[in-house]
Parts: sequence; C-alpha cells; structure tokens
Amino acid sequence: MFTLDTLAQHLNARLEGDGALTVTGVSDLSSADKTEISAYLSGRWKQVLQETQARAIIIAPHHAHLSPKHVHRLVTPEPRRAWAQLLRLFHPQPQAPQVPMGVDRTAIVSPTAEIDHRACIGPYAVIEPGVRVHSDVVIGAFVFVGAGSDIGSKSILMPHACILEDVHIGQAVWVGSHTTIGSTGFGLDEAGRLPHTGRVIIEDGASIGAHTCIDKGTVGTTRIGTQTHIDNHVQVGHNVQVGAHVVICGQVGIAGSAVIEDYVVLGGQAGITGHVTIGERSRIAAQSGVTKSLSPGGAYSGHPAEPNRERLRREALRRQRERL
Repeated sequence: MFTLDTLAQHLNARLEGDGALTVTGVSDLSSADKTEISAYLSGRWKQVLQETQARAIIIAPHHAHLSPKHVHRLVTPEPRRAWAQLLRLFHPQPQAPQVPMGVDRTAIVSPTAEIDHRACIGPYAVIEPGVRVHSDVVIGAFVFVGAGSDIGSKSILMPHACILEDVHIGQAVWVGSHTTIGSTGFGLDEAGRLPHTGRVIIEDGASIGAHTCIDKGTVGTTRIGTQTHIDNHVQVGHNVQVGAHVVICGQVGIAGSAVIEDYVVLGGQAGITGHVTIGERSRIAAQSGVTKSLSPGGAYSGHPAEPNRERLRREALRRQRERL
C-alpha cells in the first residue's frame, strides 16, 4: 500500500489529486477498483478510461484532460516507463516458484553436484553429476539439470524447465516452464541427425520464456547475450549467436548459425534463415522472413524482409495502379 504522494515521488510524476490517499494494488483500466491504480497508455482505451473505477492513473500530459474528474492523476511524459516502475514497486520480486531454501527431500541430486547452501531445490527436481548450483538460485519442481551444467547465482528455473548437459547459465537468468536448453539441433544428412557435441551459454540477466527451445552447437557454442529477453514458443537453432539486449517475440524461429547482433528486435512469428547476420539495432516486423543479411539500424518487413519504407512505397504504388 502506497500513498499517491509517495508514488508521485518514486515515479517522478506530477500529482493532480489528493496525495494522502492510498492505493492497494495495480490493475488494468477495465477491472481496477476504487483502491487501485492503473495507467492510460494508448488512445484505443479512451472509452475504457471514461468508465474506469480506478482511484488513480498514470497518464501523459497531452492525455490528462481525458481523465474522468473522480480519478486522481500521476502525470508523466513517459507513462510506459512509469508503469513498469510501478509494477516493480508493488511486486519487487521476479516471478519465482515458492521453494524453501535447501534441497527438497524428493529431489534427486547427484553426490558429485555442488549445491550452494543458499540455493533452493524444489520437489522432484533432478540434478545430475558435476552440476554446479550457485547461491540464491531457485530451481522449481520437476526441473531437470543435466550433467556438467552450471547455474549462476540468483537465477530462477521455473517448474518443468529442462537444462540438458554442459549448459552454462549466468547470473540472474530467468527460465520459463517447459523450456528446453541444450537440446540436439536439427543437423541432418542421409543417415539422420548429426551428433551435436557443442554447448549453450546464457549470459547474465537474460530471460527465456515458456516452451522455448535453444539447441546446443553442432560443435562450438550457441550463445544468448546479456540482458536479452526471449518470449514464449521461440526456436533458437544450433550455433546461433544472439547479442546483448536483444528482444525476441513469441513464435520466432532462428535457423542454425544465424547471428543476431546487439539491440535487435524480432517481431512475433518472424523467421530467420541460417547463416545470415542481422545488424545491430535492426527491427524486424512481425511475420517477416529474413533470407539474407541485413544492415545495422534498419526497420525491415515482409517476405523476403526488406527496408520497411521501400516496401510500403511499392505497396502504395501498386494500389494506385489498381485504382487506375
């Protein structure tokens, strides 16, 4: 529970309302009650804003006049940033399974595994030989950690995550339920699947969504860079190199040996063919197909992916011809 004065100071927002009032939680505009705070982040919610029961909202200066009179306002030029700060303020801990410190009596832990005394190993987890689990790691129920893997401090493995052999997970990494890291890649010849003897490295601060699969290298390493965030249902092929601060949305598929440089954003259901490089700070629109390397800093869309502005110009010309 926080007063509106406290929230305004924390969010560096201008309060328009009674600072002594308190809010008990965070909710969306449509379901917030008279004790909660919400945010107005898009013009598409104008009607919902008029009907909201929220006690207070975060809102941009140019939208403040749209707010109903009964709603107190925290006005900021960056409402999305303030909304993220607000969520972290009310929910300071990352999503983690509730696991007591120590090793649950039902867990199966190899005697050669090294488990820090501050780690939490949940029910029915399996920890194979040679695994190292560092301090403040939380391993949920039914998690599997394969031989020789290393789980860095403060990392969280959600229930049913599967970490196969020789995977290195850095510090403060979050891995979603039913995700598999270190699976055999889709390298084939006429005799079937090729052996894969490589590994996977997940660097510090990364997060990997649920039901995602990251294949180990055929030889060498598949790497996910620091502070990179991957959504649910993503496929990362063998020997892919993903840089730092990359955002990969749901259902993206990245074929083997592709290189995704720092600060790239891949929209949902984009497909990246193998052995291409997507340059730093590029943005790939949803459902685009990348079939060749792309220069840094561009916005790309379509199949095959091309500069977005060129594609839109061509589409406009085509529609113009059709009307003639």
